[in-house]
Amino acid sequence: MHPFIDIFVIVSGCFGIVATIPITYLALRSFREGQELHRLQHEVATLMSEVHGIQREMHRDQLTATTEIIETKENVERVVEATKRRRKLPRLRLEFGH
Repeated sequence: MHPFIDIFVIVSGCFGIVATIPITYLALRSFREGQELHRLQHEVATLMSEVHGIQREMHRDQLTATTEIIETKENVERVVEATKRRRKLPRLRLEFGH
């Protein structure tokens, strides 16, 4: 073989070996970031589940509040009607003498 080919093979081999170091580092870093991303996704899923639970509670509370408001409105309307009927009755004044 020619000495130039030998030198080329040695230099390109060394270059290839040196080039794999940053690639290996990037691969390991990507793997760790992937693990962290998976953990964060799990955490977000847990939080979303809690949010859905809170939303269900809020919806239930809103329905209860709406029902109570309607009941209160009906009670007020009954009181107004009863007051109107009472006003229509003649008023009597009683005086007690000695």
